[in-house]
Amino acid sequence: MRYFPVLQELFESDTVFFLIAGMIISVIACLRFKNLKKCIKGILVSAVIYGSCEIVSNIHTGFLLEIILLFIGTFAAGCAIGFLICTMTGLLKRSKEMEG
Repeated sequence: MRYFPVLQELFESDTVFFLIAGMIISVIACLRFKNLKKCIKGILVSAVIYGSCEIVSNIHTGFLLEIILLFIGTFAAGCAIGFLICTMTGLLKRSKEMEG
């Protein structure tokens, strides 16, 4: 049984492009939301999708399904990171507005 096959493959191949694409799309989406609750929901949904891909990838399925799960999981991980970045910057903005 492999642990974190999607994350392992991310460091061993060129799937980092899907991670970056997920980050860019989620940052754009988060900037358009202008609501921190929606961004937090985006983090949770992306994390659940990523976790699901990791769990299903541990079950030895067909080769094609594992490749699809790799791409979806990598993209979802990028989305979670992008939403997290936007949420943190939004929280920092709010705290600075409250201070002064």
